[in-house]
Amino acid sequence: MELRRCLLLISTAHFFAFPEVCGDDVTFINSNRTSYTEEAVHCVGNVIIICYGHIIAADEISYDKKKEIIEAKGKVIVRDERSNTYYADFISVGKDFKSGCAKNVKIVMPNKTRLAAAVCTIKDRKFLLKNVIYTPCYRCSESGELTWQVKSRRVTFDPKDYTEYEEANFELFGTPVIHAPYLYHVSPQVKRKSGMLVPKFSTSSDSGFSMLPQYFHSISDSQELIVKPIFTSKIGSVAWTYYGLRFPHGEFNVDASITGAKSISHQVGKDVPEQKAIKKMQSSGYRGHVFSKLRYEIDRHWRCRSDINLTSDRHYLKRFPFLPGEDRILESNAWLEGFHGRSYTSVKAAMFQSDHLENAPRLLPSIERNYCCDLFSGAFGWDSAFTNLDFNNHRSAQKVVSNVSWCKKFLLPHGNICHLSSTLSFKGLKISEREKSDYNSAFGVIPQIHGSWRWPLICYLNQHRTILTPIVGVIISGNRKIGDVFEDQFCEIDEMNIFDENRSISLYNLDTGKRIYYGAKLSGYRNGENLYHFTVGRSFEFTAPPERLETSGIKHKHSNVIAALETTLTEGLSFNCSGSYSTVSKRWLKIESGLRYLDAKFEAEVMIFRGRQAEHNPFAANFNDENRKIQKYKGASLDVGWRATAFTTLKAGVVIGNEFKNALYVDGAPVDRHKLVSHYVGVGYKDECTEVNLAVERHNYNDGDLKPGASFTMVVHLKNLGI
Repeated sequence: MELRRCLLLISTAHFFAFPEVCGDDVTFINSNRTSYTEEAVHCVGNVIIICYGHIIAADEISYDKKKEIIEAKGKVIVRDERSNTYYADFISVGKDFKSGCAKNVKIVMPNKTRLAAAVCTIKDRKFLLKNVIYTPCYRCSESGELTWQVKSRRVTFDPKDYTEYEEANFELFGTPVIHAPYLYHVSPQVKRKSGMLVPKFSTSSDSGFSMLPQYFHSISDSQELIVKPIFTSKIGSVAWTYYGLRFPHGEFNVDASITGAKSISHQVGKDVPEQKAIKKMQSSGYRGHVFSKLRYEIDRHWRCRSDINLTSDRHYLKRFPFLPGEDRILESNAWLEGFHGRSYTSVKAAMFQSDHLENAPRLLPSIERNYCCDLFSGAFGWDSAFTNLDFNNHRSAQKVVSNVSWCKKFLLPHGNICHLSSTLSFKGLKISEREKSDYNSAFGVIPQIHGSWRWPLICYLNQHRTILTPIVGVIISGNRKIGDVFEDQFCEIDEMNIFDENRSISLYNLDTGKRIYYGAKLSGYRNGENLYHFTVGRSFEFTAPPERLETSGIKHKHSNVIAALETTLTEGLSFNCSGSYSTVSKRWLKIESGLRYLDAKFEAEVMIFRGRQAEHNPFAANFNDENRKIQKYKGASLDVGWRATAFTTLKAGVVIGNEFKNALYVDGAPVDRHKLVSHYVGVGYKDECTEVNLAVERHNYNDGDLKPGASFTMVVHLKNLGI
């Protein structure tokens, strides 16, 4: 209330009062009674003054003009230029607040952290406090319980720099737990300051006890360096650093680590590829990673960027705790982009590291140009691309594509919507290789005409609105009879792109052949909220389709039936399901469903999935049918969370499924069994001043030098306290 009263009086004084100026640095804004002498000014009752950049409100204030000393008594409130607020019973300060003293001081900083002391001495604009309590807890203090606090015999508080403690005792819920002879942290107003960051701890059966201390070094206002080594008791240590730089119109950063061969497991399984990978790591003698990012805006039309993402091996990022656990595909690239109105130009070079593709190619380079404009009340586009792939197995491939297209939407009577488009594609493909494969050099011109019809039908019933949209489309194009290394006709299509004119995932490729697609979308709304959304459709090809696997969903003339449903069952409870049904085999080849519940106290999500996936390497030197394998995958996952109190949350989860990898095949026979893939349980506590996360997790994977094991992780964050 006192602070609100002070701020109200200050803002009122700025707009309506007629201040009295006493010298160059002291201005009296408001008081009930004021008396003057030649040497002093004395004010009583709701006094507000501005002096030396500070605002002071008190019941009584005296100003000695000769000594330039201000004394304030009774409910003193001081606000400095850094928005720190000081409460005291008495305060006496000299010119420019360089020296002075105060009694029963409480300092509240802008982020609500507080210092309280019985005695305060001001020297060189620093506050020397005795018998001090420091805490960031604000709401919990109103109930009389502090989550944590620091008690110290002597504290030096510098508003513009730091807070320093001598003989500090850290108390948790009123119980002393740690004694520190010396403690130091920066003031909240400091944007950048070198010092230690909060460390992290973890323990697991594989790596043992792990610790991540972090030191932040502020090189300049635009440069920073973070040294964050990882120490473990079983698998050695990691030298890990981060450097960041910001400059006009851009930024650059690099994150890198390196460790020795001690981290490599000596347990070698029967899998020959894994044995070779482990021996290769052991012979090199080191492991590490480099992640780097560069962004620069050349001008308002052009910008460039570069990303480097490399690891010594695909298991390294999972081997140590705290490392960024990225796997799958890592891409390193250099990119130049240009924007001119609605047109776009890009030049890109890239290389890849992948868990699954042993011979992933290098993209050197890829040039793309998009031009579009309005023509005949429609949209005209001219898209061109040149792509060059370079492989490790003495193969290279170049592809040139140029597509000229025009499209227009027509709104017909009664709400019918028609879409018409035409495309003429010029494509050239050149393959150079040592060993023969299914791919050949070719050149062709492929035209495509696409037309679609939609008719949204809306039905209103009280507050409920239902929209039924039947969809029919026709695509007429030339047939493709050759393999294309740039396209992957054997992979699964996206279930929901059944209504698109192009189902290919590759750049600028046309969906060849003649087909018709049909289906419908059904949506329901009530009071503006989405109740359900259902989509179903399939396609029919008039000509025999190119060779495809069963898992693609488009192997036969009649494609699989693709369906998806999203619905809200009750408040907080939702259900979603999608799948691909084969009318030939009379079964669901792929289905994924999930049930989710969410309210203020509890959340849970159950996912069930099963299907078939083609595993192959289209970049192999002698790619043919033998490179393709169809594997089954199935499993389920459960994640739950419960907000036990206003500050405490419990979480748990489990994943059950079969391993989707080559190890499923033993002696040529498939192994199809469920196993407990992973499970975890954790507890988190978070209030306005403290955050604590504890988690126990176990993974049962066995891949390379990664073995089944459990881990325990603890992360503690104390607001504005660096140790």
